[in-house]
Amino acid sequence: MRQRKSRAKPLYLYHALPFEQVQRGLMEPDRQFSDSEFMPAYEWLGAEVGYFPLFLAIGNNEDDEAVRVTGYQNQWRVFVGGTMEPGQPYVKTYRKAGEFPNFVLFAFELDSVPVRSYNDYQWWNIALTEILSERQVGKGLRRRLFKPTWNESQWLRKASRDGHDVQVVAPRLDLDASAFIWVRNEATQRAMLARGFKNVRVKRISADRPGD
Repeated sequence: MRQRKSRAKPLYLYHALPFEQVQRGLMEPDRQFSDSEFMPAYEWLGAEVGYFPLFLAIGNNEDDEAVRVTGYQNQWRVFVGGTMEPGQPYVKTYRKAGEFPNFVLFAFELDSVPVRSYNDYQWWNIALTEILSERQVGKGLRRRLFKPTWNESQWLRKASRDGHDVQVVAPRLDLDASAFIWVRNEATQRAMLARGFKNVRVKRISADRPGD
C-alpha cells in the first residue's frame, strides 16, 4: 500500500512588537525605535536590499523556534541579568510583578508581505559582528548571507527545516493583514479585539527552551 505524503505545514512570517506601539494598518520601521548600537548594521542591510528593514522570522505555526527569533518569549523571563561590584558577590536581577513587558506577535501568510528579501540568519549574525567591528563585509560573506543563486523555493525549504535558519526583511507590514495574533493575556486580547483586530489568541511560550 502506498503511503500518503504528509502535507507540508504552511509557513508564516512573524514579527513581535510592544503592545503600546500597535496600531491598525501599515507599519514602517522607525529609526527612533531601533537600537542605536546596531544602527550601522541596519543601514548596511538597508543599502543592500533597497529599503530600511523590518525584521521577520519565518516558520510554521507549530515552530516555537521561529517565534523565539522575534523575542516574544522574553516577556515571561523573570531573571534578566545582574550586577557585580568590586569585592562583592554577583547580585541577580529579577523582574517583579508589574515590571513585565507586553509583546504582541503578528503572524502573516507569505502573500500578505509581497515585498520581502531573504537572508541566512546564521550568516547574518556573522555579518553583524563584522559591521559592528567596523570591518568590511567581504564578497564571500555576502554570498553566504544572500545566496544570490537561490530561488524562493530553496529559501522556503530551508526555512521549513529550522526556524533559526532564515531571516526575512520587509519595508513595511500591514498589521490588518495578519493571519493570526498571539498575546500574553486575556486583557491584551480584549484590547486588541476592541481595536478591530481578528484571530487574536492568548498564547504563552516558555522563556527557556525545553531541556535548557
